[in-house]
Amino acid sequence: MKKFYRIPHFWAILAIMTFGALIYYADHIPWLASLMPQQPFEFARYSTYRILSIIPVAYAAFAFRWQGGVISAVLIGLALLPRAILFSSPVSAAVTETIAFFFIGLLVTWLIHRQQQAVRQLEKAQEELQSNVRVIKENEKRLGALNRIASTVSESLELNTVLSNAIDNVIDVMQADVSWIFLLDEKSGELTLAAHRGSAEELARGVDKLKLGEGFNGRVAQSGQPLFVEDASQDPRLTREVVSKFQLRSTLIVPISSKGKVNGTLCIAMLRRRQFLPEEVELLTAMGNQIGVAVENAHLFQQQQVTAQQLGISEERYRGLFENSSDAIFVCSTTARIISVNQACEQLTGYTRKELTPTPIYELFSGESRERIKSIFSQNLEQAPLGGIEDTHLTRKNGTEAYLELKVSPILRRNMVIGLQVIAQDITEEKQLRRNMEHYIKQVTRAQEDERLRISRELHDDTAQLLATLSRSLDALVTGEKNLNKSTKERLQKLHEMADSALEGVRRFSQDLRPSILDDLGLVPALEWLISDIEKSDNMTTRVDITGNHRRLSPEIELAVFRIAQEALNNIRQHSHASSVEMNLDFSPDALTLIIKDNGQGFSIPQRTSDLALSGKLGIIGMRERARLIEGTIILQSEKGAGTTITLRIPG
Repeated sequence: MKKFYRIPHFWAILAIMTFGALIYYADHIPWLASLMPQQPFEFARYSTYRILSIIPVAYAAFAFRWQGGVISAVLIGLALLPRAILFSSPVSAAVTETIAFFFIGLLVTWLIHRQQQAVRQLEKAQEELQSNVRVIKENEKRLGALNRIASTVSESLELNTVLSNAIDNVIDVMQADVSWIFLLDEKSGELTLAAHRGSAEELARGVDKLKLGEGFNGRVAQSGQPLFVEDASQDPRLTREVVSKFQLRSTLIVPISSKGKVNGTLCIAMLRRRQFLPEEVELLTAMGNQIGVAVENAHLFQQQQVTAQQLGISEERYRGLFENSSDAIFVCSTTARIISVNQACEQLTGYTRKELTPTPIYELFSGESRERIKSIFSQNLEQAPLGGIEDTHLTRKNGTEAYLELKVSPILRRNMVIGLQVIAQDITEEKQLRRNMEHYIKQVTRAQEDERLRISRELHDDTAQLLATLSRSLDALVTGEKNLNKSTKERLQKLHEMADSALEGVRRFSQDLRPSILDDLGLVPALEWLISDIEKSDNMTTRVDITGNHRRLSPEIELAVFRIAQEALNNIRQHSHASSVEMNLDFSPDALTLIIKDNGQGFSIPQRTSDLALSGKLGIIGMRERARLIEGTIILQSEKGAGTTITLRIPG
């Protein structure tokens, strides 16, 4: 009740009700009765009083809501009821009017209550509308700030310009005294001060580098969550005393992030205490995200610039190599059309670039070479067998032919083949030189074999015969002369043995130079003789398998095969430490194949043929040269501790 005593409406209603009661009962109050004029219609006057009693009820309903109206109606009704019962005539009419007044008071109270509810709902709706308007204005302000940030940071892709424009907008929008932008160096794990406003150079130098997790900014960069510091100069987490020196107070730090990755921090600070609202924290966080996107775009722009520069340099270098290459380079589409050529192509083919560019590359070649190159482009280039193509024939504009060695490589874009690059090396002179060398080697080999044959025959016909005659003469002297003393006979016997030994050596040397069995009986008996000789002289276990239809070959081929087998067996005898040797000779309709295998110690085969000479394996080089002279191939297989296998294959 105490609070009602302080409300003026309460006293005004009470005064009206008291004044009305005094007037209503004035004729029964002596000092008021004389003052009231006499009315001819007493009932009508009191009916008017009862009607006017609605006024304080309505007043109470307006001032104290429906509860005040109901209470006022009850109190006034109780005040009116005694006169209606005791002094009014007729009593029933007065009581009816009093009851009617009560219900009319309640009705007025209810109507006023409904009106007040409607007014309150209207006021509430107005307040909500105003609140929504404030939110909209705040959102407009926030969106405006973000748009300003977005527009300023998008004006340039240079990192320094982006950061400078961004920090100016942050200072302006957030009304801050100091602002810093730190960027994270992932390699060193440090935050570097990239831009600052409002701080002295001494302060900026004092916080120019922070480790991840150090200080306020280091913690935000590590956690990725905003941080508010009420008083930075007094906070125990402070790691740089220079902040205390410049009396920085309220500080708000948010992460600069993009695609969920923290790239740095955005910090604003005040020289006084300030409580940042949640909306301001959200706004600064959104700004940090905008700056993060701009920073990432700037980094990508820098990378693109570097990549573009590198591509430009690479393209210039490639163009220089392309144009100045001594080898002809053709750049072709996937349909084999020539797109680009270098100067060496013009020199090689005799055609100009204008004549070459629309031409399918395979049309420059002839015979089998054309079909081989055409087959590459007729299939899926993703699966085409690319690499080196040897012995191709190109027809020049003047009709002459050039021998080329091609190297085909794909041109890729996003892992897709968009063309082929064909590098053609002119080996015409090399081919001719190789032919001349092969002819020369054949002539030298033939002369060497002829000389071997001559020496072998001379040794067999002359030296061997003389040694045989000497041996028989010494034998006849020892056995025929009876007058020789014992010591003379012993000396003659030793001379006889020496003559026999020399004769045997001459015969063996003659056989090694050119075995007569090869010329007389052919290749198979000669190879069997070689195997039997190594079995007798070196106590090795041997095995010979001859398969296919035996046939005589040309003397040149039989001699080459024999020499290759002879060199292989000599290597086994001298270097392999083998205990067994196997030889397989196969006469197939289209080829002759000779396989010699031992169980010796083996050796590591060099990657290049030229390394064989450096390692002292000249015999293998000689075998390969002899095989090449008869258009054969030699395959050498060997491992340390696993023996060696030599396979000779001669077509035809």
